Order: sequence, then C-alpha cells, then structure tokens
Amino acid sequence: MINHDSVLSFSIDAASGSSKQTQIREFFVKSILSRRVVPGEALPSTRQLSQQLRVSRNTVILAYQALMDSGYIEAVSRSGFIVSPDAPVSAISPSDNTTIQQDQVDWGEKFIREPTPLNVISKPLNWREYQYPFTYGQIDARLFSHSEWRDCSRQALGTRDFSMTAGDFGQHDDPLLVDYIASNSLPRRGIRVPTSQIIVTLGAQNALFLLAQLLVDETRKVVVEDPFYPDLRELLKQRTPNLTTLPVDDHGIVLDEAVIAEADIVIVTPSHQCPTTATLSLERRKRLLELAIEHDVLIIEDDYEFEMNFLEAPSPALKSMDSSGHVIYVGSFSKSLFPGLRLGYMVASEALISEVRKLRHLMLRHPPGQTQRTAAYFMALGHYDAQIRRLRRHFESRRQVLKEALAGETLLEETGSHFGGTSFWIRGPEWLDSDKLADHAATKGVLIEPGQPFFAAAHPPQNYFRLAYSSINEDSIRPGFKALLKSVSSLSP
Repeated sequence: MINHDSVLSFSIDAASGSSKQTQIREFFVKSILSRRVVPGEALPSTRQLSQQLRVSRNTVILAYQALMDSGYIEAVSRSGFIVSPDAPVSAISPSDNTTIQQDQVDWGEKFIREPTPLNVISKPLNWREYQYPFTYGQIDARLFSHSEWRDCSRQALGTRDFSMTAGDFGQHDDPLLVDYIASNSLPRRGIRVPTSQIIVTLGAQNALFLLAQLLVDETRKVVVEDPFYPDLRELLKQRTPNLTTLPVDDHGIVLDEAVIAEADIVIVTPSHQCPTTATLSLERRKRLLELAIEHDVLIIEDDYEFEMNFLEAPSPALKSMDSSGHVIYVGSFSKSLFPGLRLGYMVASEALISEVRKLRHLMLRHPPGQTQRTAAYFMALGHYDAQIRRLRRHFESRRQVLKEALAGETLLEETGSHFGGTSFWIRGPEWLDSDKLADHAATKGVLIEPGQPFFAAAHPPQNYFRLAYSSINEDSIRPGFKALLKSVSSLSP
C-alpha cells in the first residue's frame, strides 16, 4: 500500500478551476510518471481515499477508471488497484544528483538586433479578483453562450466533421467559416468579395504581423494614429525606422496630405479608434481614399469593435468604399466572442492574400481546424448574432451608468465615440499621473489602464487613461467610480 508523505498530504484544492476527479487523476499521473509511486504498488482503496479527501466514493471510482483507461493503473481481483507494470514513465526522472544547467551563452551577442523594449499595456492575470475591474479586452463570462459553444465544439468533433477538423488544411481554411465571413460578416460592413480574397488568422494581431513581414522594411514609410495600439507600434518599429504619426481628434485621424503623400502605408482604426474610441468621419474616409489612390498608398483598416455600435448605425467600412484595391481589411472575432479564441481574418486583393497564405503556411500552417469549425457552427446556427445582441444590450446599459457618473464629475473628462464601444478614453487634470493613479487605485480594488503606452512620444501626456466596462458588473460601476475618484483626490497637489 502506498504510504508516501506526498500521498497522505494530498488534498483537494477547492479554489482550483479543476474538478475533484481531475485533481485526483493529475496527482496520481504525476506521482506515477516521476516514480514516486512504482509499478506494482497498491493504491488506496476507493473508500479509504474518498474518506481521506472528503469526497464521494463515486468521484474516486471515476478517477481510478480514467487512470485505468489511460494505462496508469490496473484492477487486481480481490486486491484493489495497483500501478500498472506498463505505466508510462517520464523521459527525465528526478534525481537528487541532477545537475542544474548553467547558461554559458552570451545571448546579447547572438541577437541580430537589440532586444525589443516593449512599451505595452500590462494587465494583471488575476484581474477577476479585483472588486472593480475597469479593464479592457477581457470577457465577462456571464454574458457568453457557454452551452451553445460547447454544443458546437462537440458537433465539430463528431464523426462527420472529424476528418476535416483533424486534417491538415495546408494553405487553406475551413470553407464553412470562410463562407460565413464572405456571406454574413463582410456584407454587414458593405464588403462583398469572393472567398479567394479572404484568409483566416490567429486574431487581428497575427494578420497585422503577417502584413508587416510582407510589406514593411527599413525603406518603407508607415503612418499610424497617435495615440495608437502600442503592440502594433512596437512591431512596426522592429521593421522600419520610418514611422510617422498623425494626431487623432473627435472625428478620427487628422489627415495631412504632405505626410500621407510620402508614405507607403497608412494604418487606421476607423470604426472605434484605439484607444480614444473616436469614429472616423465619412468626409475623412472619402478624403483618405482619394489620397491613397492619388499617391498610391496602401491603407490597412483594422475594423476595431465594429460589432459594438449600439448608439447609432455604424459607418461603412473603408474597404466597402475601396474601388482600387488599396485597402487591406482586418477583422477579428476575439472581441465579440472571447479574447483567448485568437481568431480573425484578412480581406485583400488575391495577389496579396496568396502571398499571405504562403507566409502563414511557413509560420503556423493554419489556425486550428477544430477552432475554425466550432466558430463556423456557432455563427451558422445563429448563436453569434444572439451573442452580439446580448453584449450590445448589456454594454449600452453599462455605458450609460458610467457616462452618468462621469457627467457629474469635473476633474475627469471623457472623449468617447458616438457609436458605442466598450470603453471611455479619459483626460484628467494636468497634474494627474495615470501610472500613479493606477497603482493607488489597484490597492482599493480598482483596475484602470494608464494612457502613456498608447502615445508615441518619448515623454507622453501623463493624464490620460482608459476606463472599460466590458468585464465589470453594472452594479459595481458607480461604487467603483467613486473609489477611483477618491484615488484621484488623494493624488491632488
């Protein structure tokens, strides 16, 4: 009978996200692989272990059954369970004499360029533990269609679809998903293209990375908005030193013909500018397209948050107004479903999409077939549209609560889109340092995003920050905002 201290001290972690049955299985798998428990050794009886762990006997029986199915243990008549003589063993067995590897490589000499000085947004992994998470881009699990997604995942793993989802697509994508994008997602943005002009990516950021690899080098001049998405700005800086910014006002990017005329590429977020949430006016959209044609400039349109237009009808996508092929359209399902999905798409001329396919093939071949087919079923069966309607309803209500709170406050000014979105871009008084504010507010259970990383300047404005309402409960918005105001007041000179 096993009598190791590790077994006797094993207990169920109630705070773990894993089930009791899973925790029992994981414990014995680790013990067997590491040979803390050896082949032929007897396991505690199901009754004994259930009493020790204070779980039902059925839970232990099911865990043992799963271990038998996996070949880790065996049932012996009238003797209970033993570790299987053929149980797997870890490729590397732990030993007291194991030598810790000493890294003698001077990696600074190996890099072909300086290590990337990432100036990006930092979000705590335990954001759910904060009482007032005004964090952007996270999911409110209460609003997601869990059972419907699970059903679609099971359907995608069914016998009929398994050969498709488990196979190697090569340079291709799931036709069911691509057809949905072509016939449903894009027409809502006024875009009608053949499926040959669509490629699926691992989110919008993967699409932008692929484009940077194909279209940007040290000779190319790229124009971006300021403030702007810091991850993409850092990526572009790795490709070219010729990065120019144009300011953003309440109507989107402020166009400067002299700057655009010298550019090779202009990258914009016209639906909901990141991070200000401003929407590019129709007049500026038309003018930007005119300049692109006149000076042969490519436009990369990141159609950021277009599904979250709930206050007014959305403006047409730039791509829908493109008659010359100068616009490359990037979309994503990560914001409308969940960020961990990492599923997006790109729309462009076939000549470009063909090259993107080749590069994607060399990098990762294609996004997982199971993910693509599950998403395709989720959309085709109407669950996606229901999800969007649910999100819009809740986000509109949350936005109104936060807007009313902001309206009664003179220290903080919101600059927001008239179309909706999931956040407010806040300007505080000149003396406010949003980094210090974020640190102080976090001690009171309030999470915000400082604005400094969004700006290109070496010494950016300190008094901007983002307040998001996508993952905070509506009832928590007012008390959370009051707690934030106390932090602001505590920093007042």
